[in-house]
Amino acid sequence: MKKSYLIIASIATIFASCTETEKLNNDIIVNDAPRVIGFNTISEKATKAVTDIDNLEDYHGTFAVWATKKSNNDANAAPEVVFCGDSIKDIITYNGQNQAPNYWNYSPYRYWDKQATYSFVAVAPNSSLVRYNTPDDVANNEGTFVTTNAAGYTLVGQNLQSSTAPDTIEHRKGFTGGDGKDTDIMTTVQKVTRNGASSITDVDLEFKHILAKLNIAIAKDPTFDNVKVLIKKVEIKGLDDNGSYVETSSTQASGWHSAASANAANYKLAWENTNGIELLKGTGEGNDYKPGKFLYFIESLVMPQTIEQYTKENDAWVKGEYLAIDYTIVSGTNSENVNSENYNYILKLDDGENKVFENFQDRNNYTIFLTVRPNVITFDATTTGWTDKNNNQNIVPPVQP
Repeated sequence: MKKSYLIIASIATIFASCTETEKLNNDIIVNDAPRVIGFNTISEKATKAVTDIDNLEDYHGTFAVWATKKSNNDANAAPEVVFCGDSIKDIITYNGQNQAPNYWNYSPYRYWDKQATYSFVAVAPNSSLVRYNTPDDVANNEGTFVTTNAAGYTLVGQNLQSSTAPDTIEHRKGFTGGDGKDTDIMTTVQKVTRNGASSITDVDLEFKHILAKLNIAIAKDPTFDNVKVLIKKVEIKGLDDNGSYVETSSTQASGWHSAASANAANYKLAWENTNGIELLKGTGEGNDYKPGKFLYFIESLVMPQTIEQYTKENDAWVKGEYLAIDYTIVSGTNSENVNSENYNYILKLDDGENKVFENFQDRNNYTIFLTVRPNVITFDATTTGWTDKNNNQNIVPPVQP
């Protein structure tokens, strides 16, 4: 964990909506040096198997914090605002060049009041999309995180995977917002309450992802090692792209209410390469043989939502989420006997009988694994414990006459 409090934060202006009444140093006793309030941050680990991405700065370099304090001496005293995340001066900024442990910084300093109890919550990267709705009394149990804009938040469909070099691993970070990017919104897992007289000066904040993430990974069966399988297009359509958020205390109930924006007809998660990217073949021989690795073609944030049954009317798609893949199989060893055939594969996430996943839920990371093989398509959905949720599929080219 990394912490700090030394330099001035610098990001775009965020409009303040808190009344600042903090009285600094109101409890400084003679010969008792004031103590600066500092921050430690971590994020929920992306998966139990990953240990190198567990610091907030791997996802975001800023977070907005809200904090109020209540006097321990006067039960009737009104809470006082210490940090207001709607204000630019209460954006905490990461600077990895600072000497450890002073990584997270803000200015002006705030100091602990030894005769008060504090409450802290935070959201990353800032409060422009999601904010805390009781900034004047963070201790209020009715307070929660909500979308800042009444119109909610709309995703654009950013894909972390390259169109020229899809990777064998998830990138997981890069949803930083702005410039046509989606924002991996993160809120604190729980409210932090601290007595100002505590000997611990740093506030430990743990963040969680509140959107869902969806990955599409494709590999080929070892029986196809002697042919080329070229993936040319991967698309996921039918998803809601907009949502309004009111955080719930239940991990089973989504805080999002999803909807289709005015641009929903054009919204999709997409990857495309006109020439195609060849799936990897296996390596080694005999007992040392290893099948070709999966390539990730889609890695995108998804608005949490239910999955609707795929429906067509008059041969036209009406509703329901589905995956479409265009691919080419090239066989033969020289120009005289090379055979190239194009295929299209459709996977309905709910075909009326089977569902790939029940829904897309807050904090969950979903992966559909597809294998191209000359056999019957097999289907299996597994869940691991963002939280990874995986699904295995086979793409089988139709038998040619």
